Amino acid sequence: MRIPATIYVEILRNVPLLVIIYILFYGLPSEGVTLGAFQCGVAALTLNGSAYLTEVFRGGLGAIPRGQTEAARSLGLTHRHVLGSVIVPQLFRITFPALGNQVVGLILGSALVSVIGINELTHVSYVIGSHTFRYFEVFVVAGALYLVAVQLINRLWAAAGRKYIRGVTTL
Repeated sequence: MRIPATIYVEILRNVPLLVIIYILFYGLPSEGVTLGAFQCGVAALTLNGSAYLTEVFRGGLGAIPRGQTEAARSLGLTHRHVLGSVIVPQLFRITFPALGNQVVGLILGSALVSVIGINELTHVSYVIGSHTFRYFEVFVVAGALYLVAVQLINRLWAAAGRKYIRGVTTL
């Protein structure tokens, strides 16, 4: 599984999200697979985001000292209990800030799906701008809305993190 996972992660982390969107929306139909714009957008964001999340969790696992597992095993814990009681709580504590960054990246990356006609903030802003010819003002408002949304997400994520991390005991 290591080699296919590495290939997946390396390809999807090193190909721009916009290219992935185009491949799914314009390339798949030439191979007989037709998806709607929404499905292509969700699939592209999922493929790209999962590759980055894989690296976040890989890095988090690498940050947990091997002695933690050895100590838990020496206490007689099963593999399942080692994961559930020792590794996973530490993993989420270590990766929680990076997971928040991924959520923000997903929100901001969703603007790219506007190129295939999905009605999200950037696409709607473009449509309004094309009717009013006030692109500058419309996109300044869109930028402000993205800024507010991301700041709100950051604050909620930080509050959830404080509550979660308080509930996780260290070994």
